[in-house]
Amino acid sequence: MRRRASLADFAEPPSTPRPDAELRVASLAARSQSNREIAEELFITLSTVEQHMTRVSRKIGVRSRGDLSAELLEIQAEEEALTR
Repeated sequence: MRRRASLADFAEPPSTPRPDAELRVASLAARSQSNREIAEELFITLSTVEQHMTRVSRKIGVRSRGDLSAELLEIQAEEEALTR
């Protein structure tokens, strides 16, 4: 059984790529934007988008953008419930 992901999975030591950037890319991907559209909107390279998507997919254990969207919504709902 796989471990449930949380937003804390994006909080990494400073030596790693910026987790807030990964979360921005993942959020746009979850809204069905293409990698190219994400790159243009965030003013980053296509390669950077692809790298962020790879890291996010590994961290939260998803294989498709459809799964990504559903998983991000679940994670955010759980995090909100914990802060209430």
